[in-house]
Amino acid sequence: METKKNMTRFLAMGLVFLMVGFVSSEAFAWGFATHAYITDHIGKTKKTQNADEIYGGVAPDTFNYLFTNPEYLGFLSDQTHSGFTKLWNASNQGLGKSLAYGFASHNEVWGADSTAHISSITLGQDKGYVIAKAEELAVILSLVLPDAGLDVPYEVTLEISHELVEDGIDILIKSLDPSIGQKLSSSALSRTSNFPVLLVKAYARDFSQFAGISYQNASKFIIAVEKEFRQRIVFYGQALTQDDDTAIKLIAEGTAEVATIFLEAYGITPPPSEVIVSLLEFGIEQSIGLCEGDFADEIAATIEFVNQNLGTNGISY
Repeated sequence: METKKNMTRFLAMGLVFLMVGFVSSEAFAWGFATHAYITDHIGKTKKTQNADEIYGGVAPDTFNYLFTNPEYLGFLSDQTHSGFTKLWNASNQGLGKSLAYGFASHNEVWGADSTAHISSITLGQDKGYVIAKAEELAVILSLVLPDAGLDVPYEVTLEISHELVEDGIDILIKSLDPSIGQKLSSSALSRTSNFPVLLVKAYARDFSQFAGISYQNASKFIIAVEKEFRQRIVFYGQALTQDDDTAIKLIAEGTAEVATIFLEAYGITPPPSEVIVSLLEFGIEQSIGLCEGDFADEIAATIEFVNQNLGTNGISY
């Protein structure tokens, strides 16, 4: 029992650093487990190649956590989500190519993120799946937040809802593949050692010019950020190896501290931590209810969509 408690505390501490996405106006699209599931169903089936494809599938979000360097966040995140072919072109044969294949599958132009953010395939709405579900969740949260003493503007509630929908879908992905958390964590632990070099080859030159720093310093920065991101993915994957209730609790507890910072940044006095945790758990549970009836169809359609677009755009190996 004590071992399980210690593991829970350990994972929750890691998730504090993972879930800082709340502080950013750079919204994510599909969550990490969802990208892992999508990438697991495309490309090669050989274990080592598949693992690198999975890590590549989440790696475009490497720079989405640069809150100590917000002036760099938008540029680098845009590079990995829109300029993703730079990394594909920088990669050679071997596991680097496997990782680059997963990396390309993530993009918001014609990849997995486009069905989450831009246009859902199955909902029949001219908006992304996650966007549509976040709007539904925001309505629900707007009704309960005042009871917790929170006067939160709708646009802030919508941003929070977006994150919670991603979390909820990641929990639901476990029903499609109970091993997805372990696959995600293992992919980060075993990812090919030359991936930071590929990131440098693809993005350091343009980043150094944008930031007004040397190529050497730009390269060091990119390598250091990827190292931290890799650790986040390990933490997140391990959280998802727990049962659903524990995983939801870990995510909520890990997010509570950051949610407090997020609210304060908007001039909103946050309630006690235990209230925030309860609200976050409620939001994740509600997002699960909103998505459980149709998420699997959207994910299956996204897999087919991404597979087709990878081939059409010459991304194969």
